[in-house]
Amino acid sequence: MRLTPKTSGLARARSRRRVLVTLAAAAIAAALAIGFMAVNNAVNRPELRVRGIPSSGVLNAAALSKAPLTVDTVGRNDDEALANEALRNAEVRLNGEIVPTVWVGSHRVLDVRALRDGEYELTVTADPGLLSREITLSRRFVVDTNQS
Repeated sequence: MRLTPKTSGLARARSRRRVLVTLAAAAIAAALAIGFMAVNNAVNRPELRVRGIPSSGVLNAAALSKAPLTVDTVGRNDDEALANEALRNAEVRLNGEIVPTVWVGSHRVLDVRALRDGEYELTVTADPGLLSREITLSRRFVVDTNQS
């Protein structure tokens, strides 16, 4: 007959305490890692930029035929991966309606050559990803093909 050694209550309590300490340490490490990622994303958060709208805010016939509007990002620390992720998930709206864009290089391109005369509001909303807040940019412009 074989006797199994009995574990003392003290040994079980130590074992349980080790498990709890290990779990607590893992939870603290995970919380610190997530906090670091959130702060890093907030500090390196890219800004959206729209190019192709003149400073006057008026696209005349010449400006309309020259180039499309482009949306890109301006990163604070040149974190290209974060900037590309923000643009990859960008939603572009013109007067509240989603409009198609084309991914060209590191830009989103919106073809505005077919726009009729009138007032427009371009809104770009991007989600840089995990633990980052949404980025939004709005620009108002006027298409006036009679103006030179």
